[in-house]
Amino acid sequence: MASIIPPNATKLVKFTDQVAGHDRLLRFSTHDLMVIKPATRKEIDFYEEAQQRPDFECWIPKCFGNLHMATDSELAMLREQHINDAELSQTLLKASSATDADTPLQDHRPIDSQGRSLDENLCLENVLHGFTRPCVLDLKLGTRLYDDDATPEKREKMQKNAKGTTSEELGIRISGMKVYNTIDRAWAIYDKQFGRSRTADTILDGLLSFFFPTSSYAKANDPVIVNDEEQDKAIGGGSSNSDVSNRKRISGTKMNWIMENLLDDIGSIREYVEEHPELEMYCASLLMVFEGDKDAADTTWKTMLQKDRQEKTRTPEEGENGQGEEEEEEEEEEPKLCDVRLIDFAHSRWDANRQSQDEGLLKGLDSIMTLLEKCMEKQSNENL
Repeated sequence: MASIIPPNATKLVKFTDQVAGHDRLLRFSTHDLMVIKPATRKEIDFYEEAQQRPDFECWIPKCFGNLHMATDSELAMLREQHINDAELSQTLLKASSATDADTPLQDHRPIDSQGRSLDENLCLENVLHGFTRPCVLDLKLGTRLYDDDATPEKREKMQKNAKGTTSEELGIRISGMKVYNTIDRAWAIYDKQFGRSRTADTILDGLLSFFFPTSSYAKANDPVIVNDEEQDKAIGGGSSNSDVSNRKRISGTKMNWIMENLLDDIGSIREYVEEHPELEMYCASLLMVFEGDKDAADTTWKTMLQKDRQEKTRTPEEGENGQGEEEEEEEEEEPKLCDVRLIDFAHSRWDANRQSQDEGLLKGLDSIMTLLEKCMEKQSNENL
């Protein structure tokens, strides 16, 4: 059951790490555990069905339910029940828009890219939670970017958008990227126009810019550079290059591990997609994330190595005796070096009558796997 979004409830603010998409994501002003995403009924139904499929649910953000904008009659009902604002703020939410990340949002009715009202909102896991400086890549999947419900005008528009881009030739397109440069202590941001301008021959350079932000590939692609405000504050409110010679990038070993793990996970996603033709996904995206902060990456790496050593030295008897302890440890949040999820299901559904999977979707997943392999090959050959 959806919760109502009334006035004077918990404040939501703009989610500033979004790199692509029309819909403005929101988050709670008090934490970043989840994001609030305006959604169509079709997308909500998709998530509800996905919750019955645990072998697929692990590849999408966890869904914690949905909210909807309060109608006038619902607001009147709340007033009649004499629920005061303090009580409301503990149980219900207010959805609205913001121009500043720290400014409480004002009343509005969000709409989608086709002008349809989005009074419903999904409460989704923030995949970036737990990363110190998350580097984010949003890849649009498939050669067909519209569903069966699209109007003729919408179909024509999306066909034109795909024509001549990597969507048409490879089944993927870079929708947006945000990556942290540990040497310059700055963010490099690439918008959708960057992705549209890539070709089958140059998209690899785009991915190399993402995984290796201090390389010549990144410099050649001329991204928008944004200084790291946290670093500026740490050194007294302004940028300084006095220690630039001591700054280091994330090690090649870690970056290779990150790419290998992303490749393995995408392979598992592709396997599921191919084996389940009832899963219909048009215009969905693949979100890849890795830790861009060197100190955080080093700490996470040490934790992973320590855990790996403990598992290798544990005897079967110790494993049985320590089962409860292990379960308790699993409940604790573990740091991550990388993550990959499928996102954006406004044009997706589950259709039991569907007999075969969309070849354009499979083509896109194959393309990104091939490109990841080429990135690792380039890293090895060029010492990136």
